[in-house]
Amino acid sequence: MQDRSTGRDATLGELVAVATRDMSLLVRQEINLAKAELSQQAMSAAIGAGFLGAAAGLGLGALLAVTIGLGELFTWAGVERFWSYFLTALLYLVVAGLLSLFAANRLKKLSPPERTLQTVKDDIAWLKNPTAIVESGGNHSDGRSGSYSRNGASVH
Repeated sequence: MQDRSTGRDATLGELVAVATRDMSLLVRQEINLAKAELSQQAMSAAIGAGFLGAAAGLGLGALLAVTIGLGELFTWAGVERFWSYFLTALLYLVVAGLLSLFAANRLKKLSPPERTLQTVKDDIAWLKNPTAIVESGGNHSDGRSGSYSRNGASVH
């Protein structure tokens, strides 16, 4: 590469310095771009959280109105007002109990991400010995099964 100001070929040290400067500039520009994108996403998330808070407030108001309406409905049906609101609260507790049972049942079914753990183990094994073929009995997330080498060639 020729130096434009002197018309001579640049030395290796000058080329390394230019490459280092350019790389540093590139990294700084990438960081600035990431900051700009993240700040835009943070603003969008804040607005979304505000809308969610407003919806929760309105939902709470609606729940209170439904509670009063249900209590008054039981009163209209002939139950004393105290007992009608107690019955409404009891109904809510039963629904909350059922929802918590359903949630607990779903949470019990959770298991660790088996395929991901296996591929991470394979990657670690490859990093320890990159030229060896990694033996694996599990299926991989990309549809591969059995043994494979790191360069992607399947070996069975």
